[in-house]
Formats: sequence, C-alpha cells, structure tokens
Amino acid sequence: MAHKYGGPWSEVKLDAIQYYLQCFTNALSPRNMETWYIDAFAGSGDREAEREIGGLLAGTPIETIIETLDGSARRALKIIPPYRHFIFVEMDKERSSELLKLKAEFPGCDIQVRQGDANAELADIVSRPPWTLQGASMHRGVVFLDPYSLQVEWKTLQAIARTKSIDVWYLFPIRDVTRQLAHKISGIGPKSDTLDRVLGPEWRELYSLPPPAPAAQNDLFGAVQSDEEKEELRRVEKWQQIEAWFKKRLEDEFAFVSDPLPILVRQNRQAFSLFLAVGNPKKAAVDLAKQFARYVNKRFAPQPASRRKFDR
Repeated sequence: MAHKYGGPWSEVKLDAIQYYLQCFTNALSPRNMETWYIDAFAGSGDREAEREIGGLLAGTPIETIIETLDGSARRALKIIPPYRHFIFVEMDKERSSELLKLKAEFPGCDIQVRQGDANAELADIVSRPPWTLQGASMHRGVVFLDPYSLQVEWKTLQAIARTKSIDVWYLFPIRDVTRQLAHKISGIGPKSDTLDRVLGPEWRELYSLPPPAPAAQNDLFGAVQSDEEKEELRRVEKWQQIEAWFKKRLEDEFAFVSDPLPILVRQNRQAFSLFLAVGNPKKAAVDLAKQFARYVNKRFAPQPASRRKFDR
C-alpha cells in the first residue's frame, strides 16, 4: 500500500535529502560514529505518483500510469554505507503497518517504527540517551520533518536543537503559514493558537517589520499590471520576509541554518521552504554541513523553464 501524495516536486525534495544523507554517512561512518536517521512523517515507505506516457513523439496514445516510487524511508535504508539506526514515526495505523514490513526487507538494519504524533514521539526520543548526553557521545543523527501541513511545533525544533547532535531537514510550509497570517494582526483571530504552536508567540514580530517595497506599477514592456498581479507580487515579497524571519528564528536555536531551498509545486508557485538546521556546534561539523548545503541549493534550486532538465 503505497502512500499517494505530492507531485514532481516531491522527487526534487527527496533527491535533495538523499544527497545530504549520503554525504552525512560518507563523512561519519569512517569515524565509527553511531549514525541515526529519524523520519518523523514517514508515511508508508513508498509513494504512488501519476505519470503520462506516450504521445506524438512516442507514436502511442497518451495514457496515465501510476508508478510506485521510493519514499524517504526506503531511500534512507538503501544508502551505503548504511546508517546504524532508523526510527520511523507515522500517525496512521495502516501506514505504520507498511513500515513494519521494512524490517523483513532490510533484516540487517536496526529499524524502530513508532505509531503516534510526530511532536510527541520526537520529544520522547530526544529526552532519552544517547541524545541527553549533550553531544558528548559518538551518536549523530538526521531528522527529516516533512509535515502534511502545520503539524511541526516550534517547541519540537527547540528540543531537537538542545541535543547538539542532530541535524534537521525541515520542509517548512511557507504557503500554509502565509495563509494563516492576515494582512492586519487584528484579523488573526483564533488562528493565533496555530501560529503560537508552529512559530512560537514571537510571530507577532512579523507585524512590526518594515513593509515590503512597493511593486512596480508597470512591467518591463510598459504594460500596466492588473490588481491581481499587483497583489501577487506583494504576497510573494511577504513570503520572502517570513522566510528570512523564520531562518533567523532557527539560527537562535541551531549552530547553522542554510538558506532555504524553494520547493515549487507549480512554476513560480512556492509552497515550501526546505531548511537545513545543524545541531552540532563544532566548527568541523558546521563547515562540512555548509559545504553540503551549498551544493544542495545549487543543484536542486528551481531553474528557468528554458534551462530545466526534463529527466523524469
């Protein structure tokens, strides 16, 4: 039972995470470190995706097929050299049952499947050894936070940061956060509880930031923009402000935070910002993470349509 979600952008996200996971274990395995991969929204281990085949060039009728692709959990299990330990967290009972089947498929791996809320499970995980040793042990981990919407709580990120031993890849739902934020703070209403949980009460700072620069009234060819176009430009700029503010919030907790990788669900439609936050404050660890993050952002950043590679 593969999990059906996402689109082509999901492969971009997973490719970026897989690259980092590979670099992480390449760097740490020769040092005999105890490496951990923790997937807090693991799904079923697989995902289903629709793809069109055929057409004029192929000389066959166009049809839509359903493919079963590796999800983040299965991708992580296939990395060589392997991680020493895996923890997969999933709320859904049926998907958790599918994850349990991975134990038989990968018998040499230490796999733990936890069914429950991601925030509660992560809080429990980091409250126990080895993570309570405050970075003094030989254990290092990577957590992947890939929520369906606004599930990740700010206090969860703080708890992970306190271990000083775990890196976090967080698919921050910038579009959903923006939708919670009214144009005026007086319009927030009951949404404030959600924002408190996801961003911490400091989100109110967003309403004291300088307003975005006014959008140009004319485009490059002198055409007057419609009201809808003006609103879209202003909203995009607001996203950038929220992104920059949230990056600074993460930097207050973690040793290093990467520039976000924009994840587009459609051309020029950003729904997520993929952040790397590094817990280990040691210079060697930070420098290495910076190197890996720079490559991820360069390799997987959205490209103009004329330069985009159609390899999927």
